Amino acid sequence: MIPVPSQLPRLLFICYAFPPVGGAGVQRSVKFVKYLACNGWLPTVLSVANPSVPVLDADLLRDIPPETKILRTKTLEPSYRTKNSFAPSQTSRPSRLKSWIRRLVTHWLQPDLQVLWNGSAFRRASRELQQGGYSAIYVSGPPFSSFLIGCRLKRRFDLPLILDFRDEWSLSARYLENQGHRDRMLDRQIRMFESTIQQADAIIATTNASAMELARCCNQVGSSSIVRCITNGFDPSDFQSLSSMAQPNSKYRLVYTGTLWRLTNIEPLVRAIEQLSKNHPRQAANLELHLIGRQTPEQREMVQRINATSTRLCCDNYLAHQEALQHAKEADGLLLLLSQEPGAERVIPAKTFEYLALERPILGIVPAGETRDVLARAGLATPIDPQAIDSIEAWLVDAIDRKGMPDQAREKSDLDLEWCSRPFLTSQLAGVLNQVIDR
Repeated sequence: MIPVPSQLPRLLFICYAFPPVGGAGVQRSVKFVKYLACNGWLPTVLSVANPSVPVLDADLLRDIPPETKILRTKTLEPSYRTKNSFAPSQTSRPSRLKSWIRRLVTHWLQPDLQVLWNGSAFRRASRELQQGGYSAIYVSGPPFSSFLIGCRLKRRFDLPLILDFRDEWSLSARYLENQGHRDRMLDRQIRMFESTIQQADAIIATTNASAMELARCCNQVGSSSIVRCITNGFDPSDFQSLSSMAQPNSKYRLVYTGTLWRLTNIEPLVRAIEQLSKNHPRQAANLELHLIGRQTPEQREMVQRINATSTRLCCDNYLAHQEALQHAKEADGLLLLLSQEPGAERVIPAKTFEYLALERPILGIVPAGETRDVLARAGLATPIDPQAIDSIEAWLVDAIDRKGMPDQAREKSDLDLEWCSRPFLTSQLAGVLNQVIDR
């Protein structure tokens, strides 16, 4: 480990989704913290002590430099299981009591339930900043309630504030689990959103389209924030420990890593496999679909339809990041999903960049938009519209029949992905931080 100079400017790095919290959204913050010191900034992380989240992955802590100062405070949230039991469901009607409690909670706890962490987080952050030596405050969201902490700290300590929108606030409010917001609550969130971007010195988005949308919103409310796009990416060091020995498998192994939910609806693939089973039974019997990650109840019900076909289905609720990467490396093909929902054209699933780094053929069932543009730039994927079931079926037939033949994608060793490597992306973040404090 390279010694870190003590004279580096310090950054208070506020992030609820931080290890041992698991999931794709955690990777961005982990890698920023890992590489910031190499780019001239020393982060102090403020996170939650008892996260109310669906998955944990303590292995991610290995990426955190040992000299990183980590502060943790408790949240008053109930467990994730309790929260999930009150979430809206498309398959069952909630009791009157649950409906009343959910309405009460969504009325008072805005913009999200993680606002119950804000009190302890603000107090701990204030004690830290009172010691002096900090040059800026960075906040990662969602949860977007954390942005409110950053705004309070900016007003109290007069430090530059950088807000990192890992997702768009409006899309998260509409699609995320455990939300259930009515129009009245969405209006309240819009006011919160406008207030935060007015106070921010810099705003970061994960796609160019999102950055353009945020810049438009800033202009609308008279904000002078710097707006930049810093995409998600991949860390080359994550791939160095992967085994090059694949497990023998006569079937075509198609792997998906990540959560299945409304924005990654698997229905188009399920319908294609059902069609494949009827039209091409031999190919269907030679297909193995491996799903790694959580599934919402609606998606789980959809996935189970595959068991009525001859295709083999394997499901793992959650695997540690390195283990999931190993399965993806051994795959014959990788599955990328993005639903045809309003705003999805501005989304790039975080796993996209690791898929590209693995240089495997990608079945991208995605609508027109920024994800499709990234896949086209790399040349490793076949983007197919989610409604084009026949095209998805044809891709499967061709891929299964070609198993064992030379794979052009695996020979594409000259693929230039430096632009989405985590070290390069962190240098972009450092550039924004330097620009803000110079300003």
